[in-house]
Amino acid sequence: MTFNKMVFRLVPFIFVATFFALSALSINNVYASTMTSASVTMGNSRMSFKAPISSGSAGSSLVTISGAVPDTTTNHLFPGDAVCFTDAGNNVCRDNTTYTVANVPSTTTFNVTTPLTTALTATDYAVASQSGTLTITATTVNQVPIGGKLIVTIPANDANSTAKNNDGMPDSAASVALNGFDLSSFAVARATVTGASCTAANWGTSGTATTFATGGGGTTDTTISWTRATSICSAGSVLTISITGIINPAPITGHTQGTADVYGITVATTDASSNTIDSVVPRVAPVEAVLISATVDETLTLVIAGLTGGAQTYCGSQTYVTSTATSIPWSSQVAGAGFKYSAQQLTVSTNAASGYVVTLQENDQMGKNGNTCTGTAPSSGEFTFSAGTCIRDTVCTVSTCSESTAGDWTTATNYGLGYSLASQSGSDAPFYYNEKNRTYSAKQLADVTQGGETAQSIMSNSSPVSASSIYVCYTLSIPGTQPSGYYYNVAKYTATATF
Repeated sequence: MTFNKMVFRLVPFIFVATFFALSALSINNVYASTMTSASVTMGNSRMSFKAPISSGSAGSSLVTISGAVPDTTTNHLFPGDAVCFTDAGNNVCRDNTTYTVANVPSTTTFNVTTPLTTALTATDYAVASQSGTLTITATTVNQVPIGGKLIVTIPANDANSTAKNNDGMPDSAASVALNGFDLSSFAVARATVTGASCTAANWGTSGTATTFATGGGGTTDTTISWTRATSICSAGSVLTISITGIINPAPITGHTQGTADVYGITVATTDASSNTIDSVVPRVAPVEAVLISATVDETLTLVIAGLTGGAQTYCGSQTYVTSTATSIPWSSQVAGAGFKYSAQQLTVSTNAASGYVVTLQENDQMGKNGNTCTGTAPSSGEFTFSAGTCIRDTVCTVSTCSESTAGDWTTATNYGLGYSLASQSGSDAPFYYNEKNRTYSAKQLADVTQGGETAQSIMSNSSPVSASSIYVCYTLSIPGTQPSGYYYNVAKYTATATF
């Protein structure tokens, strides 16, 4: 699953990161076993945003939230987010209209790009849903006979009816145990199971979804099951389950921003008499602006910490901008003023036998007012792309660096945005700012969406680690002719552990 997303404000970054987690479910059946090599990946690990409204006038673009739960601030609402407004029933978007967030001027207010159609009331909510695909893999220990089942159990909100757990609106509750995912008008075609050594076609009709309550506490979950129609699914079969369009939960009451709410998703096989054969509970961890993918145990942790600016030195340079766990706020910058620096600290712990990897990527280069920057380099000059005006990604000195190759960046007139690395503890960074006798060895961020580049590893180890830590040092230099404006893009950290 995937961890913290960065939005640049000239420029804040909002980082996203990823978890893999796995926990064995205890089974009373004498032949029940724990599946092996189990993992669940969230295609989008970002937690949904849901905040009660204080005010919003018809014809105005300004919206004020009340400060009550689930989201008590606008810290997790970013420019470009799609947001709608629901009534107290939280079933449909008011006026069937979705708006786009223009900017977030304070922790209680935000503006949308078009005026509100109707006035908002104190019983309304601002909702920015986050959805994606859950991809689950697991290897069977025992065979699944004809008539047996493969069952996936996804936590849902305990207070909701079956319809509300399937209405496409994010849910919140007092605790993780009472909360869960919304299936968003589930259809059987949205759930598939494949496996090269266990023919997918022999699972029969794909995906039968039901919502049910069990236990005196009224625990509510959603199950999706497949019946083995023909031929035995042999032991040691690798199964891959894909479920699309699931709505991530909003924060629970008392949620701490930057700390994931962790949910367990149960995967089990049964015989024709519904006796459990194999079972496992990989974990997923939605968090603010965090793309999380995780394998095995919950002992994988990724902590992103802001660092104080001023005279402090990271990667051999003094930082001039104080960062937070969710932003690199470059704020107002003077064009042509030379290098500017900021840094964050990443700390990883895991008991995964095969270690972990953390990758970094961006959705685009830093666009003026968020415009799209087509391609990986300007079509002319330093900031003019074939589509869009942007702060480009650096090429270091004389085009010596890219997203995959580091180069020495010594001249501020080689403009752009780049980053370097340094170890705080351990030696898990793949390159360092002072490697090969360089002054400042740097790379571009991998431009995945518009540039077609591949996310790059910034931290990894093939063994378990305890509090291994690096500094990620960001550098910005813009030409004196750079047009004034508000520049930003979105970046993500993704952490993956292998057990």
